[in-house]
Amino acid sequence: MNSDDYTKKQSKRDAQYERDYEAWVKSMTLDERREAERLGLLKPCIQRHGNGAADHDMAESSRASHTPDIAALVDHEDEAAHPYSRDVIEVLRVFVADLIAAGNTRLTVECLAVALGLSAYNGESMTTIAKRHGVTRAAVSKRCVDITTQLDLPPSRAMRSEKARKIYRNSQLKRHRSEKI
Repeated sequence: MNSDDYTKKQSKRDAQYERDYEAWVKSMTLDERREAERLGLLKPCIQRHGNGAADHDMAESSRASHTPDIAALVDHEDEAAHPYSRDVIEVLRVFVADLIAAGNTRLTVECLAVALGLSAYNGESMTTIAKRHGVTRAAVSKRCVDITTQLDLPPSRAMRSEKARKIYRNSQLKRHRSEKI
């Protein structure tokens, strides 16, 4: 479609819009018409250069009145809009630093999946993850606990609670003590 065809189609649409707008204004009560006049709404707003675009920057229009605080956006001072964003950023910083420091990045990511409860969706157990990485299940469990502690997360359903871990730890210590005697 060439620009001339577009101009003709747009002119027809504009003419129909003007007719509909005038009919709407005529259907108003006297009070509604006064209010529309006060707001500058008695005549339709139509661009007359034919390409459908405004002949000036719409941001300069009084109708485009949204004025965000650019300085606050740039300086990150608008935290009221996203109060959680600082926490999210801090969690990501801690986790990425941990990934960089970890000897086995893939294991760390899989342990994060367990800590977040994502492993339950694909049926992965700590034992399976441990076998894949050549470590013990206890090592995977400890890594998951470390991640939840660092990121201040509650243990996922795939993990033991803090209370259960303490009970298990105490029973293991008692067992080892009795074996030494």
